[in-house]
Amino acid sequence: MAAKDQGRPDVVQDARKAGKEAREAFEFDLKRRLGDQAKILSADDMGGLYEPKRGLFTSIDGKPRMLTFDDILAFKAAVKDIQRMHGQHSKQASGGILVKKVIDLSTPQDRERANKQIHFAVPMSNRAGVVQFQTNSGPNSDVSRHTVMVQFLSYDAALSSGQPAPEAAKSLARGKIKYDCSCNRHTFWFRYIASIGNFNYGRAEDGFPRIRNPKLYGVACKHVIRVMATLGHSGTFNNYARKMIEHGRKTLSGKQQIMTVKEQQAFIDNATNARRRARTVKTSEEKRLERAAQPAQQRKAVEAARVKAANDELRRTHATKVNKPVPLDKKIKAMMKLGYSEQAARIAITAADNAQG
Repeated sequence: MAAKDQGRPDVVQDARKAGKEAREAFEFDLKRRLGDQAKILSADDMGGLYEPKRGLFTSIDGKPRMLTFDDILAFKAAVKDIQRMHGQHSKQASGGILVKKVIDLSTPQDRERANKQIHFAVPMSNRAGVVQFQTNSGPNSDVSRHTVMVQFLSYDAALSSGQPAPEAAKSLARGKIKYDCSCNRHTFWFRYIASIGNFNYGRAEDGFPRIRNPKLYGVACKHVIRVMATLGHSGTFNNYARKMIEHGRKTLSGKQQIMTVKEQQAFIDNATNARRRARTVKTSEEKRLERAAQPAQQRKAVEAARVKAANDELRRTHATKVNKPVPLDKKIKAMMKLGYSEQAARIAITAADNAQG
């Protein structure tokens, strides 16, 4: 076996090996979860079967204390709030979440960690619109990388759209997705939220995060956020999405499409060469404020405000000239240009004048 290139990031590796590591990580998580069943505040417990003698704790007040039935009522209200937020309160609700919404609903702390600690998000493989991404881990992690699975819910529609592959590819990141991550923060803080919001990919979680996230803040860990930011950078992701569409149209099956080590490195190089500002994770509101703060935008806003103020002043001081009535014949001619007959135009104008008093 060839030695690893010392200049290569840890996230770059054989895609098949990465897939094996991901399966092992998710299998470990499932076994651990099943082994912890007695410690979990499950959906059945939330439904009224909880027994106080189990002595479960919560940190909803900021520090651990014994769980009460009032806490369970508060948890259930929080669940309903999350479901309403993601449109899951009706039987006709569809699943998934928009990429930009993942970033918008994430916590400032997780976005900061994504910006400072998670530098790479690389697609390793695709199978029928489910892409395995790999990211580097944070500085205090006991592993060197994490797996983020993303299911593109608009994949089938894009595949069959009749659009050229580059155009169809653009719709993937604009559509809704579901996701999962192998890290502990997603497992213990956010998988439950993703499950009740119906944007979870992989195993569902019915255990309420009564200790780590009892108020259900946020939706995504730093690894997922970095992946979402990568999806939002059209220059970085669109080329890969185009290959997904081309592969799907060629094979018409769920055959796996893998990225070679060389292709992974090229993906990282393209992302690294992007402007630093473009790689920084920002919410929609932060982007709006940034645009508004730009000098050109400021000048336009000031000019628009001045024009509006001048027009308002003219309407107030020269009402008879500025608001001068339009002659009937000109109104009729204008409406006839829009397709009205002369008679229909007269009737419409008369009705409008009568309605105005």
